Amino acid sequence: MPNTSNNMKIGLTIVMAAIIISTGTLAAINFLPGLMPTPIQGEVNIQVIKGSTVENLTLSDLAPLTTGESSGTSTAQNRFENWRDNGVYIGVSLATLIELVGGMGANDVIKVNASDGYTQYYSYPNVYPNASYAPLQGNLILAYSYNYTTPGPHIEAWADGPRIVFLPPDNAYSVDDANQTTHPAWFFGSAGARWVRNVAAIEVLQDAYIDSRFHVSVIDGEDEQDVYLMDLAMMNNLGAYTAYQNRFDNWRGNGTYTGVLLSALIELVTTIDSNDIVNVSANDGYTQSFAYDNLYPNTSMHSIQGDLILAYIFNGTMAPSWTNGPQIAFLAPDGGFSNDDASQTLHPTWFTGSAGAFWVSNVFTIRVIRDGLPP
Repeated sequence: MPNTSNNMKIGLTIVMAAIIISTGTLAAINFLPGLMPTPIQGEVNIQVIKGSTVENLTLSDLAPLTTGESSGTSTAQNRFENWRDNGVYIGVSLATLIELVGGMGANDVIKVNASDGYTQYYSYPNVYPNASYAPLQGNLILAYSYNYTTPGPHIEAWADGPRIVFLPPDNAYSVDDANQTTHPAWFFGSAGARWVRNVAAIEVLQDAYIDSRFHVSVIDGEDEQDVYLMDLAMMNNLGAYTAYQNRFDNWRGNGTYTGVLLSALIELVTTIDSNDIVNVSANDGYTQSFAYDNLYPNTSMHSIQGDLILAYIFNGTMAPSWTNGPQIAFLAPDGGFSNDDASQTLHPTWFTGSAGAFWVSNVFTIRVIRDGLPP
């Protein structure tokens, strides 16, 4: 039997050499018929998901979807500004794959999961790059071949594929490129971190995008992290109907609040002890404090106050359209955080007769105060 793998490699090398000689660079590959690397059938399965619609694809399903614009040379910069994984990538544009399940809207988000659980998110202009994104990131593809090898147990298999890859016009996806084309909730200083290895699933999250202008800062001494509303949407959310009582015993704020545990936000940066407190400030300077027992209530405390959350959705309306959010809220089990509840669960130094005073609106900072619990 002839060695078709070696023949394909030789053929591709000739084509690539011709392109490099004629253009001086390799931004996109124009393949001649029969010179595409043929993936081993059935070795890798990838799911493309939108709601109840699921497409299961093997590597052999991807080859016919490949174009010159979805293949080329590229490399990515890591957080130490070193360049990694330079080579020739052959794949399918993420836009083409998403269109198999109905496409995406401008407010949708693409979630890509690796087989080991690693996750990255991509916005509409990542998948369909506009005039400002295209010169920086180029096309976003799912690559199934790297330097003419494909994933699988065969000799010279590509261990990292299939893989998410950016193909910028200058063939180099830098940290600066990533910073300018990534929602800040998803960027942590590395362009290479955006290149997901061993992709297992690509999912459309509908109406999940939230503008990056809105965030809360979580602070512990010199450590600080900006938490965007997009971060809240991607974390474990809790929701329940509740309300609060003001100092005149009137009920206010009745409705369904959805958000993230205040303790979970603190844990993004640090951990706290029983003598530490958490100070929450609004954008107008208003502040309130909460004890360890409020964030981590025991059974008896939880039966009174419920979960303490930072809510960013009220009755289905998301901040900033919900003008009070993000807002502190107690998800009291009986549907209302009363003045009596507050007097039993909040430190007496802080409680002055109003449960509602602790529902801080328009939260701006969440700060850990070490050993700050009053006697």
